Amino acid sequence: MSDQLEMVRSFVGYEDNNRMWGKIYVSRTGRTVGGWLLDSWSEHGAPYWRPKLHWFDKGDGKFYHAYLDLDRQAIHLRSGEDKEVEPERAKFIKKMLDKWELEWLQDEAKK
Repeated sequence: MSDQLEMVRSFVGYEDNNRMWGKIYVSRTGRTVGGWLLDSWSEHGAPYWRPKLHWFDKGDGKFYHAYLDLDRQAIHLRSGEDKEVEPERAKFIKKMLDKWELEWLQDEAKK
């Protein structure tokens, strides 16, 4: 995250038992999407996912472990890329992010 990014919008959504929230971050210079801070989990049945916080980098399309440092009001990437994201979770996350990004772009076009 070397570019200066700012959070511009938050989203919450679900599909079946899968839940997630996400915050879209864009570049301050080019207004392009830099990535997403997100949390995903399941409720009321399969696939029994525990909550997992990630940074999804739009530049390389990878998920990174993330944690919030509330004392410093910062987001930290921990241990690099999360190479053990469940395939169904990754599919669900990417589907929701694509939907939300399109919604954000459409709203931006109206301004």
